[in-house]
Amino acid sequence: GIPGLAVAVVHGGKAVYAKGFGVKDNQKPDDDANKVGPDTVFQLASLSKPISATVVAHQVGVGAIGWDTPVVTKLPWFALSDPAVTKMVTVGDFFSHRSGLPDHAGDQLEDIGYDRRQVLDRLRQLPLDPFRISYAYTNFGLTTGAEAVAVSAGEPWEQLGQDAIFGPLEMSSTSYRFADYAARADRAVGHIRIDGAYTPRYVRDADQQAPAGGVSSSADDMTHWLAMVLANGSYDGKQIVEQKALQAALTPQILSSPPADPAMRSGFYGFGFNIGDTSAARVQFSHSGAFQLGAGTNLLLLPSADVGIVALTNGTRSGVPEALTAEFADLVQFGEVREPWYDLYSSRMLPMSDPV
Repeated sequence: GIPGLAVAVVHGGKAVYAKGFGVKDNQKPDDDANKVGPDTVFQLASLSKPISATVVAHQVGVGAIGWDTPVVTKLPWFALSDPAVTKMVTVGDFFSHRSGLPDHAGDQLEDIGYDRRQVLDRLRQLPLDPFRISYAYTNFGLTTGAEAVAVSAGEPWEQLGQDAIFGPLEMSSTSYRFADYAARADRAVGHIRIDGAYTPRYVRDADQQAPAGGVSSSADDMTHWLAMVLANGSYDGKQIVEQKALQAALTPQILSSPPADPAMRSGFYGFGFNIGDTSAARVQFSHSGAFQLGAGTNLLLLPSADVGIVALTNGTRSGVPEALTAEFADLVQFGEVREPWYDLYSSRMLPMSDPV
């Protein structure tokens, strides 16, 4: 039922599948110009986070900053409500959501019009959970860490992403800037779900939290990035990101999904990546992204099988991209789909877009 979908698979260092389905805008004619293809640009929402982690890893690899660099050494104006935490909190703490900030801290300030600096300034007003032992997902926490990296680099984050990752990986349709997405001729517009149907009613400009949610890209461009991650930072024979710096991002840093009983697997967060084990005992890296105003995305990597998949949709969270990548992972590991993945995901995710 979603308007459009682009999906791509990487294996052996190259794209082995990239295809589009559906339409970019379901209020326009269903002709070739409106069909989704592998080069159609989508808003990635929180798939921006693992991409941003590779930007930081690049900077760590060239010695410009460390995952363990305290943020206030680069942003002396920044503070949290606890002066001791303010002194200690690092780039890595923010990229692993273990700063103690509450869940989605600052998002509502963005919603009512505060800019990036204004939101980051006001994070000091929020009470904190215990430092480095509490996990709470925060767009503006991660954005704080990214801002420290950008200041260290001496250029805006949006340009740093282009210089460190998008340019070297030949991701010509990828950007952190909303204006670049809006100017693309081949782009999918966001659709919200109303009474079971999708409508392109709103526009989501995520510039204020660009490191956490502002990337726009195509399925084809994303195959370059997936190939680089699977190749330990290498692409087309060149080392884009230093392997040790990237490995830190792909290493569990905080327990994000505690097991409810002893037989369950735990879920972890690295720096910008979800990290877990599959039922086939393979390590899995993944991330989802969603805009309530019209984006739903997912990527999944199985490094032991040297395979990655990305699924991009232009409808608010639906469970479709997550179900698709989960089915694919089942096929890779077992040769069959072993769970009713769409029923499982959609039953949890579709109600999130119901009116409140």
